[in-house]
Amino acid sequence: MDELRKDPTRSNWVLIRPKPTPRPDDGCLYCPGNEGRSGPEIAAYRKDSLGANGPGWTVRVVPESDPYFRIEHELVREGVGMFDMITARGASELILESPKHGDTLATISPAQVEAVLWMYRDRLLDLKRDHQIRDIMISRRHRKPGVPPHHPYSRVTAIPIVFAATRRELREARDYYQYKRRCLYCDILRQEIANEERIVRLTRGFAVLVPYAARSPLETWIVPRQHACAYEEALSAESAAELARLTTDYFRTLARGFGDPGYELQLHNAPNVRSRILQGDWATIRDDYHWHMEIVVHPERANRIGGIYVNERPPETCAAELRAHWPG
Repeated sequence: MDELRKDPTRSNWVLIRPKPTPRPDDGCLYCPGNEGRSGPEIAAYRKDSLGANGPGWTVRVVPESDPYFRIEHELVREGVGMFDMITARGASELILESPKHGDTLATISPAQVEAVLWMYRDRLLDLKRDHQIRDIMISRRHRKPGVPPHHPYSRVTAIPIVFAATRRELREARDYYQYKRRCLYCDILRQEIANEERIVRLTRGFAVLVPYAARSPLETWIVPRQHACAYEEALSAESAAELARLTTDYFRTLARGFGDPGYELQLHNAPNVRSRILQGDWATIRDDYHWHMEIVVHPERANRIGGIYVNERPPETCAAELRAHWPG
C-alpha cells in the first residue's frame, strides 16, 4: 500500500508509491461518449435529468486514473521505530471543466467558469464531511512542460495531513493575528488598495493584485475583499458570478497579451477544521486566515538561490502590463 513517510529532519512528508504502469494511448477518457471509461462518476452538473455516467454533462467529477490517494484505504498512523508513517488515505479527483476537449480557462465562457467554481465548493463540502481528511488542495495546471495537451480539468487532492505550504501559511497568519488582532490578508488588501501600484483590477467583491514579494513574473492573487477563511462557506451567487468574470478576464489577458503561457492556479483555503489532532488546532482560524487564489506563471522556471526566490521583473511593472492588456 502507498504510504506517507515523515522526514524528521525537515518535518516534511514524502509519498512512497510504486511507479504506475503506463496506460495505452487509446484516446481521451474524458470526452463525451467515453463516460464509461473514465471511472465511476463522483458528481456532475447536467442540463437534462439524465443518469450518471452518461452524456449531457457540463461539469463532471471523476476519480483520477492513477490516484495518489484513495478513499478506500484504511487510515493507519503508526511509528516505525523513530519514524512516522500514515497510509495514503484520501482522494484524487479530476473536475472536468468542459465537455470540449480543447477548452481552456481563457476560452470557456464566464457562465461555464462559474459552474466550475460551484463544483469546487461542492467537492470541498463533501470531502470535509470525512473527519479523516485534514486538508484539500484544488489546483489547475496549463501547459505543463512534458505533458501533452489534454482535456481541461482541475485536480482535487484530499489528504490525511496538512500540506506543508498550507501549514506555513496558516502559521504566519495566526502569528500575525496573535500580535495585531487583525487578519494579515485584510491588512495587505487595505495597503495595496491604498497604494494602487500593484492592483490589476478592483471590483466590489475582489482585488486582483500582483503581490509585493512576487516569487516570479506575473504571479497574481485574486483575493476576496470580504473576510472569510473557507471558500466553500463564503461563495454566494453574487460572488461566484463576479469571481468567474474576473477569472475569465485574467486568463484571457494572459492568453492574448502574454502568449498564453503555462501556469498553475491554486485555491488557498482553510483545512478541514472538523479534523483536529491537537486540542486548540486552528482555534482562531476563522479570524486569522483569508481564502484566496494564487496563479504562478511558468512555475517550473522559478529561480531560487538557497531557497530564496529571485524575480527579475518588478511586481509593479508586471501589474502595469496586466492592467494594460486587461479586456475592456
